[in-house]
Amino acid sequence: MADNRTMAQMLQAPIEGYEDAIVVPLINANNFELKQTLINLVQSNQFTGRQDPHNHLRFFNKVTSTFRHPDVPNTSIKLLLFP
Repeated sequence: MADNRTMAQMLQAPIEGYEDAIVVPLINANNFELKQTLINLVQSNQFTGRQDPHNHLRFFNKVTSTFRHPDVPNTSIKLLLFP
């Protein structure tokens, strides 16, 4: 039996039975994408366990709050950075 799902559908994690699972809310914006500069900024300061975790989270919140897009919640942007 052939699997007729698209690649995007196949890559979606199953959410049935996982009420507490973290799910990125639907984005109602047209042509939304994360900019490479934002991804690079977040990747440049990865948590290694040696720095203060609170400072690391402050940096992450500061960087992600600089990127705004209409109809896209800031929470969705943060969750999209961790596929």
